[in-house]
Amino acid sequence: MSSSISLSMIVKNEGKHLLDCLNSVKNVVDEIVIVDTGSTDNTLEIARSFNAKIFQFNWNDDFSSARNFSLSNCTGDWILYLDADERLDEKSAERIKSLTNPNDNIGYYCTIVSYDSEIQRSNSIKYVRLFRNNSEAKFTGKVHEQITPSLEKLNYKFINSDLIIHHIGYDISKDGKKQKALRNLKLLEKDFKTDPNDYVLFQIGQSNFVLENFSEAEKNFLQLIKSDKLNKQLKAESYSYLAQISLNKFKTDEAENFILSAIRLNNTLPFYHYLLSKIHLRNNKIKEAIDELNKSLEYAKNSERNSKNNLQQVNVSQKEILYYGLQLAYQINDTILKQKMMEELYKQDESEFIKLIKLIETGYAKDFYDVRSYIDSISNLNISLITFILSKHNSKSFALDFLKELYQKFSSKNDLLKQYALTLDQLSKTDDAINLLENHFEKVKTDPPSLLYLAMFYLKSNKNEKALKIFDLIEKDYNQYQEMVLKVRTIKEKLLRGVEA
Repeated sequence: MSSSISLSMIVKNEGKHLLDCLNSVKNVVDEIVIVDTGSTDNTLEIARSFNAKIFQFNWNDDFSSARNFSLSNCTGDWILYLDADERLDEKSAERIKSLTNPNDNIGYYCTIVSYDSEIQRSNSIKYVRLFRNNSEAKFTGKVHEQITPSLEKLNYKFINSDLIIHHIGYDISKDGKKQKALRNLKLLEKDFKTDPNDYVLFQIGQSNFVLENFSEAEKNFLQLIKSDKLNKQLKAESYSYLAQISLNKFKTDEAENFILSAIRLNNTLPFYHYLLSKIHLRNNKIKEAIDELNKSLEYAKNSERNSKNNLQQVNVSQKEILYYGLQLAYQINDTILKQKMMEELYKQDESEFIKLIKLIETGYAKDFYDVRSYIDSISNLNISLITFILSKHNSKSFALDFLKELYQKFSSKNDLLKQYALTLDQLSKTDDAINLLENHFEKVKTDPPSLLYLAMFYLKSNKNEKALKIFDLIEKDYNQYQEMVLKVRTIKEKLLRGVEA
């Protein structure tokens, strides 16, 4: 007789997600146990249509309490726990029953893949989601709750499985992600006060990073890399976050040291090598940038195999790496690298975009309308590349028409914003360039080159006082960007002496 599986869930107002979740497991679980914390939509109606056992729970800002109440009502031999915004992979659904034959106390690590269509990346993390039922097994943690510590105390054996769970809950707007991170951060900080541990601190750091509280995130991760208890892979991730924070602050040497420390701990993640390549490029280490580009591409091609041994990873796609590689080739004028990247992109079904850039390069496109039909081939992955190509185009009016169209779709992209403003200025539309950057000043002030553009446009329009304020801001917030700061100080001295800059 085969073992029975209970699906354990907690829900609240999950009407838009629950149907697909339950459909993904309806043929493999023997019991559906749903704990509701106060739904007012059609969540319970959907649950009843699957003959779920429904229980009510008064929400107390503690996910583990609700999870444990759900566990207490499960009668199956095995527990599978999911959230409503998750779906069990179709192939995994076919395999899951075969994993529940042993009578041993086993917990299976499953891979949860979280999607983000905005940046066209996903993240993978491994959790024990399928385990043999035990009345003494309990979740811990107010948020990002874990079952593993409890199972460890019960001497469970842990096995890596190939089960995949698709998570769509973070495939939302940037503001939506921040709202979730803020909710989580409040609960995590409560948890950390009562039970300070590295895992909770790591989650706090990640939440601060999503919220763009970079100074706080930096403190969190700097504390974590000093810990002797933190899992090696999570320590590598901490170094990776620190590298990203340092790179954003234009501290490239510091960023390089951090990402090299991450690679020493975990060498097989394509994102680490991809990030290191970008750092090398900013430091003008061209050979090293190409070497790391090739490593990241090679690891991305084997990411499925490598991911089996990785607890957590950013899944940077081959396409993203190839588009970056093609932009690198254009920047350094490397025809061999350019051809290699284009050939690889053809294999990735990106021929429409390749046709677009060839039309632009060869001059066959005389007018923006000649390439308008290819506009859908431009995405978050290649917008920086097309922006760079347009920056080198001989016809500034063609470039401006193209950039104006792209701006309607990608207005949040700093590279595009800068080039659009610069092209306006080149066509003697400096006031329009100023208005564009002023309208996006919250974004502009996070990017020193954008600030410098704005200041120079002010000078060109005889708005010297406004330019001086921007120069002061650059000196104050970006003093590590030495070359720019020296340039700013020279211009300021001339202005203050009353000499035309």
